[in-house]
Amino acid sequence: MDRSLAMLLLLGVLVVRDENTFLLMPHFCISVHLHLTVAHFSSMFQQLLTLLFLALFAVAPVFWSCMASLLYTLTVFLFNERHLVHNAQEFENRFWTIFAVLFSTALFFAKDSPLALGAWSPSLGFLSVLLCGYAMHVWDRSMHRLEMSKLVRLKRGTATSSLNRLQAAGIPIDDMLSQLNECLSDLDQTYIPSTINNWFYKAHVIRKEKEITTIFEEAEPSVLNYLICNSKLGLIFYKVKDHKSFMHKHRTQLIELLAIERISQLNVHAKVIVLHSLQTMKLPANVKAEYCVKNIIVNTKQDDLSELKTLMDSKGDYWCMNKLVFDDIKSDIVRNEILSHIQRQARVQLSHMAFNTRRSKNRKMKFWRKVLSDVDDTLTCSGGSYPSGIDKRYGKKVMYPGVLGFYRELDLGTEGPDEWPEHTVGNLVFLSARPHVYKDMTEKINHAKFAKLAMRGMHTTPSLLPGDLLSGVETIAKNDFEPLARKKFENFQQYVAIYPEFKHVFVCDNGQGDVRAAQMMVDAFPKLVEAIYVQEVQEVSKTYKYDQEAWITKPVKPYFYKSYTEAALHAATRKPPLMRLSGLRRVCENTISDFYMIQTKQWPSQNHKWDRHDEINQSLCYCNEFLEASGESTAPLLEAERLWKSGEKVNTQYGRGVISSFDPIPNTYEVELDWRPIDIQRKEFMDIESENTLKPSSPGLSLGKDNDGQPKVLETVFEAEEELPEIKDDAFLSHSAAHFNDDTSVDQISGSVDESISDPSMTISSLINEEHRETLCQGMDKVVAKIQCRHISKYTPPVLPSFPIEDGSKSSFSFWGSRSESTKTKSLFNKDDKCSTPYGCGTVIEYRESSGIVMLSMSGWSATSYLNVESVKIVSEGFFNIMLRIISTETSKTSQQKSPSQKEAPVPYAMDSLVCTPFGKGQIIRPLKSSVIDATSSPDQKRNLNDSDYHIYEPGTIAISLSSWVLANDSSPVLYCTIETVHSWKTMDEEQRLKSSGGILSAFGSIVSQSVKNLIVGKSKKRSLEVPSVIIVPMFERFYSDGAAVVTPFGDGVVISFRELDGMYVVELQTRKMGNGYAFTMYAMKESLSHQIANGCIEGYPVLTSLGLSGTLVSVQPRTSIHLVAVSMGGMLCYLQPKDILRPLKASVNDDVFTLYGNGKVVNFRAKDDIYETVLGWGAKLYARAEFFDRDNSGDDEIGSGFGIDWVLRLFFSSDNVTKQDSQQQRSRSNSITSARTYTSRSIL
Repeated sequence: MDRSLAMLLLLGVLVVRDENTFLLMPHFCISVHLHLTVAHFSSMFQQLLTLLFLALFAVAPVFWSCMASLLYTLTVFLFNERHLVHNAQEFENRFWTIFAVLFSTALFFAKDSPLALGAWSPSLGFLSVLLCGYAMHVWDRSMHRLEMSKLVRLKRGTATSSLNRLQAAGIPIDDMLSQLNECLSDLDQTYIPSTINNWFYKAHVIRKEKEITTIFEEAEPSVLNYLICNSKLGLIFYKVKDHKSFMHKHRTQLIELLAIERISQLNVHAKVIVLHSLQTMKLPANVKAEYCVKNIIVNTKQDDLSELKTLMDSKGDYWCMNKLVFDDIKSDIVRNEILSHIQRQARVQLSHMAFNTRRSKNRKMKFWRKVLSDVDDTLTCSGGSYPSGIDKRYGKKVMYPGVLGFYRELDLGTEGPDEWPEHTVGNLVFLSARPHVYKDMTEKINHAKFAKLAMRGMHTTPSLLPGDLLSGVETIAKNDFEPLARKKFENFQQYVAIYPEFKHVFVCDNGQGDVRAAQMMVDAFPKLVEAIYVQEVQEVSKTYKYDQEAWITKPVKPYFYKSYTEAALHAATRKPPLMRLSGLRRVCENTISDFYMIQTKQWPSQNHKWDRHDEINQSLCYCNEFLEASGESTAPLLEAERLWKSGEKVNTQYGRGVISSFDPIPNTYEVELDWRPIDIQRKEFMDIESENTLKPSSPGLSLGKDNDGQPKVLETVFEAEEELPEIKDDAFLSHSAAHFNDDTSVDQISGSVDESISDPSMTISSLINEEHRETLCQGMDKVVAKIQCRHISKYTPPVLPSFPIEDGSKSSFSFWGSRSESTKTKSLFNKDDKCSTPYGCGTVIEYRESSGIVMLSMSGWSATSYLNVESVKIVSEGFFNIMLRIISTETSKTSQQKSPSQKEAPVPYAMDSLVCTPFGKGQIIRPLKSSVIDATSSPDQKRNLNDSDYHIYEPGTIAISLSSWVLANDSSPVLYCTIETVHSWKTMDEEQRLKSSGGILSAFGSIVSQSVKNLIVGKSKKRSLEVPSVIIVPMFERFYSDGAAVVTPFGDGVVISFRELDGMYVVELQTRKMGNGYAFTMYAMKESLSHQIANGCIEGYPVLTSLGLSGTLVSVQPRTSIHLVAVSMGGMLCYLQPKDILRPLKASVNDDVFTLYGNGKVVNFRAKDDIYETVLGWGAKLYARAEFFDRDNSGDDEIGSGFGIDWVLRLFFSSDNVTKQDSQQQRSRSNSITSARTYTSRSIL
């Protein structure tokens, strides 16, 4: 590994050490790094893989060539399961044996292998190869044997083939089963391959195979069913062979015996075992296996056929009915005959129901509904881990409370028994987006999860319909959920073709493409889809391709829910209902028990647990109201865990207090608040502490023990200067003011304060008149408040505020002034720290800790930003940043090592001369100094020149501005190169130039190839340089458009026109008017102007527009000063002038906010009185001003992250350098880079 890494670093050094191109590399690397898109990253990743393989081949070419070939072969084998090599278990066993032999041969005999034993001892290497091949052969055979030896355990509704009944009839069933297993053990040799065993023991093998066939042939029907259900039938099919060389087809005879000759004597369970055994053997292993499968299904009718299909899907493995019909059966004719038979039998069943026949009465007692469900974010929570899901309300892999009860009651329905019968097969199916990979590698994970859930109360063993690898890769690469939705719909199509007699209920979430898949299901099968339940893991408006108007005309509409009790209430109250009232109560009870089973460590935080507690209790109250109105018994509510004991002192939002009582259902505590003055509370606390300190310890007790003999618990020590929660409560202020004497005015109190200011060491309590303080304390009643647990914290002793002494300029009332230097914490930001902001990347210039403002110099465009601490994040250097820094350092060292006396022939390239490069056309913006004479001129020539004309040429580079490339700030990249490089480009013919031009990534190829070529061949001879024949007159490039609102040194203005010759802008001032009413006109360069931003508004924060709508200021276009405002309420993106932005807001409509009464969402803003109308999470409405809530900014950083490949980019790049751009065209920073929210808002809206 070290040698490979060294080779990679060596290739990087070779790229940058070429003398002609070493200055080009850093600039193009930085350009690609800052403006990386998905396509660029894909190409870059391919180049990195190529470099990796080249490095490995350079270290060990023979060995890694063999490894690459074997890896390619293995990939083709794993992802092409329809190939002939997968048609039989014997074929797969031979493949793995040959693969192990080839791998070990390359490992032991390649000369450059790290374990080249064959080069040292050929005999030892050959023996090692044989051992590896044999070990793989034995291991693969054991895995197959273990899979086919599993007995299929089915839930049975009736007792069939009872062992006790057979023994009572005098049938030696145990002896027959033992004889069958003995014959099988003779055929199944653990360490000897079947081919060798059959060749050397031919007569013995043939005799045992005939004996097995005879046992099944002579058995009575009841005995035959028992033997099939309790023997290793799959292993028997695998070990009994068709010996073509011996003219004995024992496998075919045995299969035909069970699937054709005695099919009428088999019950449904025995037929399921035979089908399962044929699947594990693999149908292509026998030419008649597919027709035997068809014969078993065709000879099963109506309800028995439905039971057979359901049992096939309830075995707890991936050998399901869907795989049998659509994957294992290769013949389209056989598949179509099976599906046609299923359709005919379904029509017969539905006809019995329509005509209400005698058989239909029995059918009504069964369950004819299939419950299809998603897995991630529907059955279990993903915890927000990509790409599984986005729900963060519960911990990862936590089962949602009540989900299993909801599945059971939907499956139970409203007919038949009231509770789920024991040993009954259910109709639960999971549609998963996780791809299928080689056999059941991915399905095993889900089936293991289902087995654990069975112990938690899952009523049946579900079936699983997985996705495929192609749709998963396409979704991640394109950030589009359409492939996942289409794959789920295709699985549903196949499933409906197998179960046309059933109705279907789809349970999913709105985090990915499930709602889109449900829409396709309803459009294709409107009569078979009975209901759609969608768990709301994100806002409904963000659901992928969900259009509420498009669902109005559909017969079934999705119901969005946040808890399964809410979904169960809808299922019980809809017309017609999907579950009974007793089922609704059972779902509520299951929800409570499931919630209690979630361990504390599984919750993301305590607040998450409290939020879910309130959410579920709210829905339980609605369910109980309906149950009580219907005359049913109600379900209990969730009770919260008590954290604070009675009599315990705590801190609350309304001050300190003592716990009086606890109500577990709303999770509230009765707290007796202590609203006495701080000095009284402090004195009482100090008295108690002194009493505890002076209290003598009890004699006879050992040190470190309490009265009970237990180790003492150390009390928590609190710092004296620990900050206390600020109390903002109008009730407290009014209550306190009411106890002052009516004769005492505010002026009297303030006067006493002013007189006491002369002593700065006095505390605030001493400023209040003692008489008024005693009156206040004596007249104040006890205040008892009911406070939720989330607003209670651990008790901290009161601290008296003091006046600062060291700063005389500060006011005496600055109680919360800055702390002393000794108590200051470490600064959050240091100078030159690299940070990421909503407006791009930057470097810290200054951090103002007192105001919480960070001053940054923005990278990539000339701007200085002043941002709040919350908007700035320190980022660590990514992998490519480190590599680029190493390359740049190496480059600077190389340039410094060049001798300053190096002589170069002067070339008079003029300013703004046009130069054609492999990367496009450009203009020279820094020419090379052209010397009049060189260092070899004679003294006479030097004396004939003026001092101003005399200068010796200094070696260096010229700078070329590439006009064909535009960066994010509308500037062109600068190309630095030597004279030789420019001359080589000038003499290059057009065909070579076109061939070498191909964008930034082509530049890397040119640099690498040219560097290696120069290292091998050597530096080419210098060619004669030519003087350009055309000199371009410099022209100034326009930046601000006409009508753009700009800020000048004399006030705001509007751009009227632009002069290209001198770069002057004509600006009409808007803030100043002449006496005749005309506006002033000024002329200014670009450097004197800046684009105008609405007063007080900041990008990324809410604003109020002249349209009467509130939204988020996404970005400001520097060229036009157009403000882009995203209005989420109407799904609009408004382009407004600065004058149309009225003022900033605390929050816009649909923003999430934090209030004293819980989390909520702003639904309306009244501009006339600045009142925000907020709907809280528990249903109440709050009318408050801006100072009484905080906006939730946690979602800003996650906007746009979605389900794209940003998570892959962050593995290689730091987050400050990964920004989203429009890959279709090159745009300025104002459209894409200034604020990452611009592109995101368009994609969302």
